[in-house]
Amino acid sequence: MKKRLFRLGALCCVAAMTITTGAQALSVEEAYDILQRSYVDKLPRAAQDAKSLDELFSYTDDYTYYMTAEEYQAFLQGVEGDVSFAGIGAEITYVPEGIRIVSVLKGGGAEKAGLAAGDIIIAIESESCAPGGAEHRAKLLGEAGTSVTVTVRHADGTQADYTVTRALVTQTNTTVSVTGGVGYIDCDSFGTQTGTYFQEGVRGNDSAVHAWIVDLRGNGGGLTSAAVSALGAFSGEGDLTYFVDQDGESTAQSYSGKDLTDKPAIVLMDSGSASASEIFAGGVLGTGSGIVIGTRSYGKGVAQVLYDESNCPYLHGDAVKVTAYRFYCAGGNTTDRIGVVPTLYIPQDQAVAAARLLSGEKTKDSAYLRLVLNGCDFYINIPAAKESSSAALEAILAALTPDAVLYWGENGGERKLTLAQAREKCGFAASSALDFSDVADSEYAQEIDSLAASRIVFGDGGKFRPDATMTRAEVCALLAQVLDLYSTANGYFTDVAKGSWYAPSVNAMAAIGLVSGVGGGKFDPNATMTQEEFITVLGRLVEFVNLDAREFLDKNPLAILQPLPKYKSFSHWAIRSAELLTNSVFDENGDAVNMYCMSLEDIEPQAPILREQAAAALYNALRTTGVLKY
Repeated sequence: MKKRLFRLGALCCVAAMTITTGAQALSVEEAYDILQRSYVDKLPRAAQDAKSLDELFSYTDDYTYYMTAEEYQAFLQGVEGDVSFAGIGAEITYVPEGIRIVSVLKGGGAEKAGLAAGDIIIAIESESCAPGGAEHRAKLLGEAGTSVTVTVRHADGTQADYTVTRALVTQTNTTVSVTGGVGYIDCDSFGTQTGTYFQEGVRGNDSAVHAWIVDLRGNGGGLTSAAVSALGAFSGEGDLTYFVDQDGESTAQSYSGKDLTDKPAIVLMDSGSASASEIFAGGVLGTGSGIVIGTRSYGKGVAQVLYDESNCPYLHGDAVKVTAYRFYCAGGNTTDRIGVVPTLYIPQDQAVAAARLLSGEKTKDSAYLRLVLNGCDFYINIPAAKESSSAALEAILAALTPDAVLYWGENGGERKLTLAQAREKCGFAASSALDFSDVADSEYAQEIDSLAASRIVFGDGGKFRPDATMTRAEVCALLAQVLDLYSTANGYFTDVAKGSWYAPSVNAMAAIGLVSGVGGGKFDPNATMTQEEFITVLGRLVEFVNLDAREFLDKNPLAILQPLPKYKSFSHWAIRSAELLTNSVFDENGDAVNMYCMSLEDIEPQAPILREQAAAALYNALRTTGVLKY
């Protein structure tokens, strides 16, 4: 389950808000008209009969809601950039035991009282706050100068009471610093001034740095224009994001200035990085401006528009925030549900140290490892890395794919290394703990190991079982791992039992249209999936994540493809996906790039799909579309 990250006292501009149904200027009929005109998805018929704003907005996503005048003013304050608030001064997340402190804010009461990151508040004023939630967070807020007593459990298991004085804390959402020739941009949200902070920070410090780290961990998003402006400092001019509305119309948001640095960006990301953060991180990958490290981002690939009295006659001080677009990053991929897959999957406890190691310089007097990632060079000083953070170095090597381009530099020369050789040169075992013991002889070993490095496929007891067939339920589980998406909803199929291991995966894939049933309301989860069935769901996945794929399918209807001789052995429902995977992308020589694991001529449509084939086809599709950028 993905966790939302909140900052005490500050409103996150992408978080869902509670709808207030007191005195309001907006009627249900007027609100329905706003949604009907701009909401990205089709509203169900029942929405027309809604009796209250609560009921009406229940038919929309979590990012679409009504705000009273008071809530709207608070919302605007939250996106202005520099936020002032009275609270204990800590960044938190909710956990079953209570409220975990992610970080303490400089100048806040938590810092002065001695609280630290990792502490868990288990009680407030002697009342349990387990499980943590918004109602407990509210008790930590209050007027500046007042105090609150919290019971804290430390990482070592000890606990103690602390009296924390609430204070007014002013925090800039973006800070830029330089240490040891490395620029560090720490961005908590994308507000009205964030683009300026990035532009001025990079322009004013680039001559003093040899690398840039951009920390977007816990950044829930904000203004897309700010993300584009910030990204432009690294990418330069071009279309940096695309918005698609309810009618399928696409609009690009561009940056017209020059890039302000030729150094690649190292973007830190976690599951709290969302929305505008994903536009920035995905844009860095899509434009070849750097890499992303850490863990998978949140997966909020939709954008909202604000309606208030300036642009809507129904509103008088109050406002409505509406999901009006799905967005696609530079390169054409959405982050909706799938998020941004990092170039290097690094556990969060090693992420900052790993970023620092990757920010090294080419040296003449020390051995170094040069990594070519997403077309950019990164240098790790090996003696310094082994002395300062051997664990982070090992995490980097474990995250590399088998085809990683690596060079060992020493005594003024360089030579190319395999990944196994690089691990041994750095003093580690040639194989990673993520490697499978039974794929060495598979023709798809490289693809399987690459997906494992990105935490997309997992084995069983160190084995992958490459020659095994896959059931329809197992394929859904694989797709759910790709999208990091599961659903507790039921009712899609009568033979998918609630509580079965595959129900969350099957239901989630059915909800977004990647899989369908076999007729009669059944899914047949234990049936072996065929090649053409897998081609169909893989094609739907590519269509889901990639804007170019959608446009290709619009131009190639079934009526044109079905008569082609090459598809005479395919069922009609698999043909468009087969064409998409084998004949929609072309290289610089004009040759078709095959996103499947074998040529069209070698496919046996009714034969079972093997695990190694499914992994290879999935890898090829994600690499070709740019979802995976190494």
